[in-house]
This record gives sequence, structure tokens and C-alpha cells, in this order.
Amino acid sequence: MLGQFAPRLTAGRQFARPALDPALFRQLAAALLAAALAETLLLRLATRIGVHLPRGAAASSGIEVASLLGTIALNFTSILAVALTVVLLATLAARLEEPVAKLGLAILLVAMLAGLGLSLATGAPEADALFGLTMTLLVVLVGIALVNRKEVPPAGRVALGLMVAAYLCYQYYTLGHLAVQLLDYTAAPPLAISVLRAGEALVLLAAGAAFWAWGLGRWRNAGVAGMALVAGLVLAVALSSLAPSSTISILALWTTGMSFFLPLPLYLAALALFLLTVVASWRSRGGFWTCAGLLLLLVAGYMPEATYHHLLLLLGIAFLSGMARWDAPLPD
Repeated sequence: MLGQFAPRLTAGRQFARPALDPALFRQLAAALLAAALAETLLLRLATRIGVHLPRGAAASSGIEVASLLGTIALNFTSILAVALTVVLLATLAARLEEPVAKLGLAILLVAMLAGLGLSLATGAPEADALFGLTMTLLVVLVGIALVNRKEVPPAGRVALGLMVAAYLCYQYYTLGHLAVQLLDYTAAPPLAISVLRAGEALVLLAAGAAFWAWGLGRWRNAGVAGMALVAGLVLAVALSSLAPSSTISILALWTTGMSFFLPLPLYLAALALFLLTVVASWRSRGGFWTCAGLLLLLVAGYMPEATYHHLLLLLGIAFLSGMARWDAPLPD
């Protein structure tokens, strides 16, 4: 099926305009990004850092408020992520010319939504496996189809390819263990840890490739304030590494899915390049979708913690490919 529709995608100059107004879609994407960042800061970071702070009435109240607001942001983001994913995949299906490709993408979309609903309702491993398998196929098929578009520069293709490859490594680890559980095997999937660590290394390479693709030509747009912000965030991460190793490792694993098995300077360099690309894209004309895509990938993390994080990853790849810019098909 992939061989049928990927060439047709590269032949067209522009995605068919959906019924949803492009300006409205951009506003919804901005709302999704804001809510996802709020959930990350309030629910995944504040509440987990709070357990390491001195106990007190004020601290406990603050953690409760952060948890409540983060949960609201989580629910809002989940609903909006599902809606935008359906819109984007429906748009991609409308762009395909082959009936078999349209049907295949529609089946994957319906199966993914069914797996998502069953996973949330029952928590059954079979539902998790259905959702994980369909999401993997969607990321691969959509990723390859979008990367093949001529509007995506070569450096962008490398970056997106590394991102998809890293996701595949994580999904091999997760789906492999689900398969072992469902089949009632006792042995772990072959090379599970090695593949998982290879995926983490690919994440670092993807951060450098993202800078090469979207940050190298515009990093000066970040300005002094933007560079200072990036330096401050990287410095904060570096200083946090001086805390007890178990604390920083747990926070990093829970928040981003990174285990820090490689030397710390590699992670700091990758983070600096990635954040510099985000800030430079935000302050560049026409860089909204690049910035939004990178931030969604950052929020999703290497090991998506919740089901909706998988959707954020898929949306991030679509945004980076330029798929969401129906009214402006040329790269920003």
C-alpha cells in the first residue's frame, strides 16, 4: 500500500483544502500546544518535583492546585488531539488518489480510535496492543508519505526519519512486552533493552538533525533574549544533575522518557540545539508550524507516557512536514 500512495503524494503541489478554515486550524493547534505545555509543567513536572520539597500547608495547597489545573489541561488536550488527528488524517486520505490507499488509511484510523477508546475504558492489554500497533503503522506510513513530499528539504527528511525510527524502537520495546504478556511467555523480547537504548541515541541525533534542518538558517532570529532563555534552561538541567542520581533519573524518565545512559554532555548539547531551533522558529516569519511540531514532539517525549502523547507525536511529525499549511504549501 505504501508503494502505491507515496509517489502520488510527492507529485501534488498542495494538499486539498479541508472544510476547516486554515486560520481556525492554526488557532486550534496553538490551543493544543498551550494546553499540552500546561499539562507537562503542572501535572508531570510540578507535582513530581513537589514530592521532593519540604512539607507544609502552602506547598501542599500549591501541589493540589497544580494537579487540578494539570488534569484539566490533560483532558482538554486529549480531546483536542484526537479531533485534530482525525482532521489531518482525513485530509491526507482525501489527498490520496488510489481507493485502496484511502481504504487502508481509513481502516487504520478507525482501528486506532477503537483501540484508544477500549484502552481508556477497559485498560485491557489487547486494547493497548491494538492502539499501539495501529499508531505505529500510522506514524510509519504517514511519516514516510509526508517525508517524500518535495516541499520537505533533505535535512528535514533526515530529521523526520530519525524521529520515526526512534519511535519505532520504543514501540518495539512496548509492543514486544505486550505480546509476551498476551501470549503468556516468560522470555523478554529479543534485544529489547538494546533497541530501546538505540532509540534514545536516535533521539539525540534527531535533535541535531532538527537544528540542521530548521535552526541552522535562522538561529540568529532567536536574539539575545532567546539565547539567554535556552542557556538558562540547559544550565538548569545541568545543575539538576548534581542532585541525587535517583531523583534526576526518575524525573527525566517520567517526563521525557530519557534514561540518561549516555554521557550527560550529549543530552545537554541535544537539548540546547533543539530548544534553540524552537525559539528561532517561533521568532521567525512563517515558523509557527515548525515551532509547534517540535514542541509537540518534546512534550510527547521519547517514551509517550499517556495514549494522547502518541497523538501529539503524530501531529508533531505532520506539522513539521508542512501538512497543516494548506494555504501555503511551500516550506516556511
